[in-house]
Amino acid sequence: MDMFEFMREWLESILGQTSFFVSFIIISLYVIFWLTIGIVLTIFTKPIVNHFLKINTRISKKINVQRDLPFAIIDRQKRGVTISKALVSIFRFVIWFIIFIILLNGFGVNTAPILASAGVVGVAVAFGTQAIIKDFISGIFLIMENTISIGELVQIGGFTGTVKEIGLRTTKLEDWKGDYFIINNGSINSIINYSRDYSLAIIDITLGNEINYQLFQTKVKEFIEVFGTADQAMVSPLEYIGMVESGGNYIKVRIIGKTKPVEHFAFERLIREKLFLLCQENNIAVPIQKIEIVSGDLDGIRN
Repeated sequence: MDMFEFMREWLESILGQTSFFVSFIIISLYVIFWLTIGIVLTIFTKPIVNHFLKINTRISKKINVQRDLPFAIIDRQKRGVTISKALVSIFRFVIWFIIFIILLNGFGVNTAPILASAGVVGVAVAFGTQAIIKDFISGIFLIMENTISIGELVQIGGFTGTVKEIGLRTTKLEDWKGDYFIINNGSINSIINYSRDYSLAIIDITLGNEINYQLFQTKVKEFIEVFGTADQAMVSPLEYIGMVESGGNYIKVRIIGKTKPVEHFAFERLIREKLFLLCQENNIAVPIQKIEIVSGDLDGIRN
């Protein structure tokens, strides 16, 4: 005697109702029971995964609002959050698949042929969904190899932005304007990660070629020596590289410096402003594009 038959006889003896009414109650309770189990497991999946991965949700929230935590802790937390999201997605899919099979068994459907044929169907589907499978496998390696983590600034396929989500199929970036860029994991061939180790600030200054170059060099080197490592973003002092380009009416000089990850953008703007003021104070010319407007007889001008 199966569970349905036992419950039917038990309810009929208590309620004294027809078999149809009792069967309806049993089926409803059966479905509600397993759906409740599925919902409860879905809710508790994330806390359980976070517990085993030792993810502190309080620290994870703190990472996005301040930078006073050691970099090792920040990196470990971001990696844990990345893996947690992927594992939660997998476990929730497995939970609802198992509940679906249980419900079919409860309704008397023989699921053995379904599970057996699933392998054959899976092979057929695999040929038609090679891109999806490629995305899925690439997503797993992307997460496990710790190439990127949520919250890091990266460049993928010519798009630069902050990693907002790493899924099993797609990776989502958000740039400084708030635009979202969704990339299929299988199409990711190369990644530039600006959030690891240090960033290199490159400051190019364009000057008029009539300037006193010796004076400019002297003033810049004095500035670098005085500035030292005054800014908190700096990892090492500035380095004067010298002239890197020259044209008809200009020259371009370069200064570089190492900063903490991702902080080189703001640091470059700061140094450019200070060097511009330095040029103004010492009457060092900054080239201005000149446009000559000619009016009159076009035929005369051509001749």
